[in-house]
Amino acid sequence: MNNRAVTKNVLIAMAILAVAAISIWLLVMQKPAVPVALQDMGGDFQLQSSSGPVSLHDFRGKVTLVYFGYTHCPDICPMALGVMAGAMQQVGAPLADKVAGLFVSVDPRRDTPALLGQYASFFDKRIVGVTGTSQQLDNIAAGWRVDYAVPDQPADTNYSVEHSTFIYMVNPDGKIADLFDEKTDPAVIAGKMRHWLK
Repeated sequence: MNNRAVTKNVLIAMAILAVAAISIWLLVMQKPAVPVALQDMGGDFQLQSSSGPVSLHDFRGKVTLVYFGYTHCPDICPMALGVMAGAMQQVGAPLADKVAGLFVSVDPRRDTPALLGQYASFFDKRIVGVTGTSQQLDNIAAGWRVDYAVPDQPADTNYSVEHSTFIYMVNPDGKIADLFDEKTDPAVIAGKMRHWLK
């Protein structure tokens, strides 16, 4: 094989490697897409926290985990908040200020903003507890496809609230990007959060 043929083969090989490298770089750097099934879910809202009004758009630029529940929940809510806190912690120090959590109480009769502030921050200081009027919560639930039912009982009674158990992952643009539950490995959620923050 003459020098010209060798040079031509080397150039072809280098071109193939360059194209492969660019393709891999694009795959790694490309932001993930919001699944089609989730594109018509969610929406901005404003509710009350212990320190005043909080809106979902306040968290733009961050990946935010959102959970709907109530503080008197005996098991699933604490498990879900524990998973959220674990995921946020596993995202890592360089991105610690780029993740957040919202715990939306669907039991405003018992869950005051002050109580929610104490409860949510027990799991992680970056999780904000919020609630609102029954009408506000109904409107939000419709857009987020949250099912819940609060019994018509006095606030000082020990009643249970039925509710769906999704942990919603909201991307930096404010769109629901994934769904998890209280049994999801926090490391899985952390990995998906990091992917949106590249």
